[in-house]
Amino acid sequence: MNIAVRWLVAVVGSVGAFLVVAVPWSVLSDGGDDPWDVIGPVAGVVAAGVLAALGWWASQASGAGSRRVRQSARGGGRIKQTGGGHGTGAGVTGGSVREDVRQKARSDGDGDIDQVGGDRA
Repeated sequence: MNIAVRWLVAVVGSVGAFLVVAVPWSVLSDGGDDPWDVIGPVAGVVAAGVLAALGWWASQASGAGSRRVRQSARGGGRIKQTGGGHGTGAGVTGGSVREDVRQKARSDGDGDIDQVGGDRA
């Protein structure tokens, strides 16, 4: 689901929560405008809680995705493996980070193995 749609759902859900609390309470209460001194803040707190929960859900699509790196290597020489971001500025900024890197290496001789999984700057 697109991040804009998620945030739209969060805002609409928050407004809906306000209305679910405020409208029945105002219809069932007697006394003119005075109940809104209580109804407004209570419904606002409920709406803020719903917005916080749905806002957290909406922010999960902002690029804080999953990244899994699996590496295995066998050899008679030197083995050097780097998984994930290495160095300054490595990684994707502002984009979705859904990566699943799998690497295998085998050396029958004495050759060196150098594996890099993910970004390297």
